[in-house]
Amino acid sequence: MNLRPYQQQAIQDLRRVYEQGARSVCLYGPTGMGKTVIFAEIAKRAAANGRRTVILVHRDSLLQQATTKLMECGVPYSIIAPGHSYYGDCVSVASVQTLVRRLDRHEFDLIICDEGHHLVADGYKRILARWPLAHVLGVTATPVRTDGRGLDEIFETLVLGPSIRELTAQGFLTPAVVYAPARRLDLSGIRTRAGDYDRHQLADAMDTPTITGDAVDHYRRLCPGVPAVVFCVSIQHAEDVAADFAAAGFRSAAISGKMPVQHIRDTVAGLTDGRVQVLTSCDLISEGFDCPVVEAAILLRPTQSEALYIQQVGRALRPSPGKSRAVILDHSGNCFRHGMPDEEREWSLAGRQRRRGAPVAAVPVRQCPKCFACHKPAPMCPQC
Repeated sequence: MNLRPYQQQAIQDLRRVYEQGARSVCLYGPTGMGKTVIFAEIAKRAAANGRRTVILVHRDSLLQQATTKLMECGVPYSIIAPGHSYYGDCVSVASVQTLVRRLDRHEFDLIICDEGHHLVADGYKRILARWPLAHVLGVTATPVRTDGRGLDEIFETLVLGPSIRELTAQGFLTPAVVYAPARRLDLSGIRTRAGDYDRHQLADAMDTPTITGDAVDHYRRLCPGVPAVVFCVSIQHAEDVAADFAAAGFRSAAISGKMPVQHIRDTVAGLTDGRVQVLTSCDLISEGFDCPVVEAAILLRPTQSEALYIQQVGRALRPSPGKSRAVILDHSGNCFRHGMPDEEREWSLAGRQRRRGAPVAAVPVRQCPKCFACHKPAPMCPQC
């Protein structure tokens, strides 16, 4: 596998901080950077030195991605998950839920966590406690918890890869164009719980014919028929939105974690082969969703979490043949809360803490009164 220059640089930076004595390190890189390629190469090198590595994943899609990259790197591996036999290879890919039940069966020198911001969860902490002398590497596009708190209780050092803006300029990510409806959402009556909008109240506020109808109209006018993913508040909301897109003549489908894994895989594959134009979901496609043909992300879930917002818009940024832009249809107001997708952000393990109930700070985003495109402050609309 040929590593891109910035991937080689990331590996060199990681080696340097480990050599300086760090034990637990977080690597930041935006969606599409190829973080799976990076840690597959690291696992390969560790195996060559006789070190035993486990790659932690929490979703079936992440397990698939990790094993695919290991195969491409020519790395023998075992899988620790239901329905798989363990062969004792130097590299293992483990479902977190399974490994916490088998902690006494294995020994590891290096623990790699895909979507490393999850290491603060209890199951992951049990794994870290089991091998306290192992080196730890977490890779993530959002080195912060969804409630804005930091990751400094887990990681000692943060290694920064290139930003979304830098990878876009180099052609490794697709430029994003953001549109929003003329009428802003009024969420003043929605409570805040655990650092984000109350799910039940938010679902009632967003699952309305007006909001969904505007989203369908925007899709029909701005990017009709392109593969699109829709981020919803609840499973019911996702199903209702899929039904509205279908009623408008688009091939749509809703997926949820309650469905069989094979059905989810087949439905997602429909985006690539054209059987599905619009895929709706709640939470299931915010992380670990690798489908480069997706050209549009439709945001119907307002969030106070900058991390969740970045995960969502990142689903449309991967490049694909014939894809010249990523269309973000923001019917949630998230770009006005958190900035444009390629905003230069200063990441820190200390997080982005704010007082409970405090409003999210406004960011400098303008909206064209003619075409309703959103953009950074400028003398004129870049789309018009």
